[in-house]
Amino acid sequence: MRILSVIESLEAGGAESVLVDLVLGLREHQHRVIHFSAANGLVADSVFIDALEKKGVPCREVHWLSLRDDGSRRDVLDGFSPDVVIFHWWGHNPLRHWIDALHGLPVERRPCFVCVLHHAGIPAPPNYDHYVLVARFQAGQVAHIAPARVRIIPNGVDLARFSATRPRRRSNSPMVVGRLSSLAPGKVPRDWVRTLISYQIAQARFVIAGDGATLPALVADAHRLNVADQFSFPGHVPRSDVPAMLATFDVFCYATSTAIDCHPLAIIEALAAGLPVVAEAKGGIAEIITHGHNGLLGESIAEVGEHLRRLRRDWQLMERLSRDAAETAKEFSLERQLQAYRALLAAVQRERTAVFSVIGTNL
Repeated sequence: MRILSVIESLEAGGAESVLVDLVLGLREHQHRVIHFSAANGLVADSVFIDALEKKGVPCREVHWLSLRDDGSRRDVLDGFSPDVVIFHWWGHNPLRHWIDALHGLPVERRPCFVCVLHHAGIPAPPNYDHYVLVARFQAGQVAHIAPARVRIIPNGVDLARFSATRPRRRSNSPMVVGRLSSLAPGKVPRDWVRTLISYQIAQARFVIAGDGATLPALVADAHRLNVADQFSFPGHVPRSDVPAMLATFDVFCYATSTAIDCHPLAIIEALAAGLPVVAEAKGGIAEIITHGHNGLLGESIAEVGEHLRRLRRDWQLMERLSRDAAETAKEFSLERQLQAYRALLAAVQRERTAVFSVIGTNL
């Protein structure tokens, strides 16, 4: 099948990683990718672009307005006639005019439109043929959609990139509490440095890895509070270096301010690296982390601190959670995700084939 994947941007991020992994993993299909990075004031990640081009997948950066009419769409697609359009949705709907123009046509005369929901809290856009949720808690976003058109396909990571065997540390050594994620506004509490210090964890070091607009303020807080020697801010970590960075952590601690994560890849990668996760029980995180099994969930920021202090005291608990974390990661493998998308695409193919069979019968 011919698959067109569309996304708002190809900057470094979870939804973008999902798109690239699907395109490169579903090798039995023909692919094209378009994104609107510059139009959204963002810069595409060269690692993603290079990975796609290396596999011969054309990737074009365009303005979303180019999808509004037939003529500009033909220019964008450059002769590529997709059977399926997979839109990785982040709240806007630049495909609306395209879908509306074809609404009512039989499936054999138009692409099948699939909306993958990476955004939480707002209703999914109408008139797509299929919808993919990455977590069960998103069900309310598709309450207006027929259940037969909705699938739940959790995000996945390539487990081969990670090793769950980390250097064994002694209980009297410093505990490294790490985080690796976007530091965009909403994705990390603005007072995260002050909060971590307030937990008063004995012999703890903190690593806040990642890039975003909040980073300068976090660094400034560490210096202003005279705790810079307890913090490390590596900045952007290339995807190839993520496993090595995670291997330096003892605990992965994740909290957000206003953002509600649907199914964060950062947490799955931490599990794949054999890290116990301490996090707030927000969004889809509780569908990944089971309290007392592969991590500890807090109902508040204060409770997150209590869990970290508990792990500092109980090294055996940390090691048990670490082992279970590595086992849990197998439930969120990239291969499982790819197989689920193959099943979806097979269903789309059957829909198209059924139409052609009816047409043939009526001739």
